[in-house]
Parts: sequence; structure tokens; C-alpha cells
Amino acid sequence: MNDAGFEKLEEKIYELRGKLREINLKIRNAQEEASSYEEKRDEIHAKMRPFIEKLRKIRKEDADKWEKLNKLRETLAEKKSELKARKEKYLEVKRRLWKLRGIKETVEEIQKRIEEMDWRLQTQPLPKEEERRIGEALEVLHVKLVQAKQKMELQRELEGLEAELESRRKEIDQIREEIGEVKSFLSERSEQVKQLREKIQALKQKADEWHAKYLEAKEKLMKLEAEKILLVSQLIEQQNILKKLKEDEERKRLEERKKKLKAEAKLKLYSGKKLSFEEFKALVEDEEWPQLLTGKKTG
Repeated sequence: MNDAGFEKLEEKIYELRGKLREINLKIRNAQEEASSYEEKRDEIHAKMRPFIEKLRKIRKEDADKWEKLNKLRETLAEKKSELKARKEKYLEVKRRLWKLRGIKETVEEIQKRIEEMDWRLQTQPLPKEEERRIGEALEVLHVKLVQAKQKMELQRELEGLEAELESRRKEIDQIREEIGEVKSFLSERSEQVKQLREKIQALKQKADEWHAKYLEAKEKLMKLEAEKILLVSQLIEQQNILKKLKEDEERKRLEERKKKLKAEAKLKLYSGKKLSFEEFKALVEDEEWPQLLTGKKTG
């Protein structure tokens, strides 16, 4: 290859090295750009983390509150059912008591009248008609006594039921109050959760934007690295070609020099002049050198 060919090849290698330097600079810039986007994305993720942890904690606490609320509602339903049953019992007793509304006297008053009539029968001589009348009156009083005792028991039962109903109503009111407190708490927490979600969503949107830029930068980086691999491959190929050509040129130069040394050695040998070491070495490497020495002697 002539000098122009070598120069053109070296220019090509120089151009490829220039492109390689440029692409290395682009790769470094792309790496810095990707790292910058990744860092900004991670910074936002770090800001999100406390909000996410707080939201997780609230959800756990709220789960306990919801469980408590459900249990309170179940208890309330049971207590209302029990109250309804006791109300029915109360109304039944009240109806039975209303049927005895005609009994005006107390048990003690009726017993006193019975004792007085028994005493008259036992201590006073009475006409038969009077005894019969008193006997009939006693029968009526004994029936009234039974009814008066029933009325008294029903009144006591009614008073007990009224007290029980009042107690149950208070218990139900207390449960309702607890339900209201839990619902109020959960309502407030719902607002907190909403605000936290909005913050997290806003931060996530920013993080996603930086992540999208990071992915774009990484894709750009991959393309640059692929381009670099191609350039390096081309550079190595051109360098190998240049190296081989230089080796070929060097080999040709050495061969030409050897030929020249051989020619000079032959001339000196024929003229009887002393050979240099290089001339002798070049001559020895020639397969015909024994004949040359023999020819010298016969000459």
C-alpha cells in the first residue's frame, strides 16, 4: 500500500477515535442525567414513605375501630330485641292489671273486712238470713282478696318491668352514644386518609414523571452504549488492518534490505573483500550460499 493509502486509513482511525471520544462523553452525560433523574425519583419516594407508613398505621387502627363498631351494632340489635320482648311483657302485665281495675281496696283492707265478718259469725248470735248474707259476702271478699293479691303482684311486676325498661333504654342509649363516638372518629379519620391519599398521589405523580425521564435516559444510554460497541468494533477492525499492512510493509522492507545485503555480500565475496556480520548473516540465510563459497575457492 502506498503512503496515501496509509494516510487515508490512519485518518479513518483518527476519525473513529474522535467519534469514540464524543460518544464516551455522551455516555457520561447520559449516565449523569439518568442518575440525576433516579436521585430525584428516590427523593420523592423517601418523602412518600412517612405518609404511606402513617396511612398503613391508620388503616390498622381503623380496622380495630370498624370491628368495634360492628360489635356495638350487633350488641345494639340484640339489646333492642330484648327491649322489645320486655316491652311486650310489660304491656301484657298492664293489660292483666287493667282487667283488675275494679278492685279498689287493698289486701289489708279486704283481710280486715274478712276478719271482722268472721268475728261476728263466731261471737254473735245472728239470724240465719244474716248468716247467709255474711257467708255470701265472705265468698265475694275471698275472691276479691285473691284478685287484690294478684293486682298487688302485678303492680310490683309492672314497677320492676318499668325499672328494667328504663335501665335497658339507658344501656341502649349508652351503646348508641359509643357508636356515635366511633362513627365520628372514623369520619375524622376518613378525612385524614383522604388528605394522606391526595398527598401520596401528588408525590407519586411527580415520582412517576421523574421515573419516566429516568427510563428515557436509560434507553438513550443503552443506544449510546450499543453505538459505542459498534464504533469500538470498527476501530479495532481498522487498527488490525493498519497493523497488518504495517507488518507487511515492514516485512517487505526487511526482505528488500536482505536482498540488498545479499547482493552486496556476493559482490564482496567475489571480490575477496571482508563481509560484515549482517552481510554474512544474510548470505547464510540464502540456500545457495555453500555453492557461492565453493565457486569462490575454484575461482
